[in-house]
Amino acid sequence: MMTLTRTLVLAAALAVTGCFSESPEAPETAKEKPEVTVAETRAWQGSATRKLPGVVRPGKRAVLSTRVAGTLLSVEVDPGDTVKAGDLLATVDAREVDAAIEATRAKITATESAAQQARLDSQRLQRLYEEDLIARVRVERAEVKRQELEAQLQAARSELDAQQANLSYTRLTAPFNGQVSETLVDAGSFVGPGQALLVLEAREQWRVDVPVSSQMAASLTPGQLLSVITGPDHATLPAHLTSVIPALDNEGTGQRLRLTLDATSDQLAPGQVVSVLAPNPDTRQTRNGDWVGLPKTALIRRGQLTGALVIDESGDTPAVHLKWIKTTTPPANGTNLIPVTQGLSVGDKVVLNPSAELHDGQSVTVKPAGSDYADE
Repeated sequence: MMTLTRTLVLAAALAVTGCFSESPEAPETAKEKPEVTVAETRAWQGSATRKLPGVVRPGKRAVLSTRVAGTLLSVEVDPGDTVKAGDLLATVDAREVDAAIEATRAKITATESAAQQARLDSQRLQRLYEEDLIARVRVERAEVKRQELEAQLQAARSELDAQQANLSYTRLTAPFNGQVSETLVDAGSFVGPGQALLVLEAREQWRVDVPVSSQMAASLTPGQLLSVITGPDHATLPAHLTSVIPALDNEGTGQRLRLTLDATSDQLAPGQVVSVLAPNPDTRQTRNGDWVGLPKTALIRRGQLTGALVIDESGDTPAVHLKWIKTTTPPANGTNLIPVTQGLSVGDKVVLNPSAELHDGQSVTVKPAGSDYADE
């Protein structure tokens, strides 16, 4: 019994001792607040642009055909071949034209002989008339015959010129330096006047056709410099506005811009769809106080939504809050700012290069950005 009592007392003492001997757990170390770099938004001072779709065309494009009917004897080029002005591209059977030329030449020879004899007869009869040996009517008849033969000779010579021109149409030659883009008919086919045989393109220059509204067209002037965005890396190429092609009638609303640019990029091809940056004629762009310039590095994109993290300093510690915004396309002048039309105010502090780990309402440590953040 004494042994049991001693055991219980010893166990109780050890339990009490253990409770006081263990050191209390140290409080959890407060996590450091993430440091963010911020910059103040500015009033938008520039214009805005609209991104419009355009179609690339070669600077020159000729659809070549023949004016004679016949069998296509040969096609001397293949698609992709580069040719120079005057190079032979295709030939058409010219046997009928050759025969017509020979017949016309024979007719000219015979008519020349007859006309020469008529001239001699007219001169001889004129002398006899002057000697009062024949009647005047014989002289007049001879002169009429001479004139008729002279007219026939001139008509035969004109016919020869026409047949020789037709002969030239049986040989298709390149009208300018360029590249063969299509061969539409194979050798051995029968072709007729006006039928397209080949397509030749000159690609030293490109042109871009852009459909626009009448309001947009009225805000631009020929010679104005615009920008064309192309390729997977969104390269920007300068292009000049050559002309504004009006609508087909006075009631038409759609017009086209015709841009030209040098073929300095291998990223362009005929039929390619590119984006063209054109000044936005929207009157709101002049109300600079309504628009805010946001650094590109502050943009957050989530699906179809665009936002920015804005610093809220109303509490004890600064915190970030996500705001969804509405933007428009900036001009192609290298600016680092994007015009914001809705969601921000001038002077808002936005987080630059926001980390994906930041979340709405999180406390942060603020580090101001340099004053030249917009000019990087």
